[in-house]
Amino acid sequence: MIFTSPHVLAQSSSGLSSGILTMGIFVLFIIVFYLLLIRPSQKQRKEHDRLVQDLNKGDTVMTAGGIYGTIKQVKDDYVILEIAKKTEIKVSRGSISRREVAAEAESEEPEAEA
Repeated sequence: MIFTSPHVLAQSSSGLSSGILTMGIFVLFIIVFYLLLIRPSQKQRKEHDRLVQDLNKGDTVMTAGGIYGTIKQVKDDYVILEIAKKTEIKVSRGSISRREVAAEAESEEPEAEA
């Protein structure tokens, strides 16, 4: 018959609970990492993909390089931007960073005095 002291039993159960605690902290770290870094990045990428797919002739856009222009032609993988009168450039669709719709709407609406 093998006798085990209570001290040895207490050490083995604390080792088990320590392992569970470590695993729980690791899982919690992965969940926080996903919620704070991976998920927002995926959402931003989906929004950019939607923007690139919805580009139309006449949209005023800004490229990733900071160039503002109006789309004159839309092709499969590039667009032609008019950046000044009679000045057009060819840029990749993926380099369009945002559409400038709000700026146009603000300039067309008269300001109301309060």
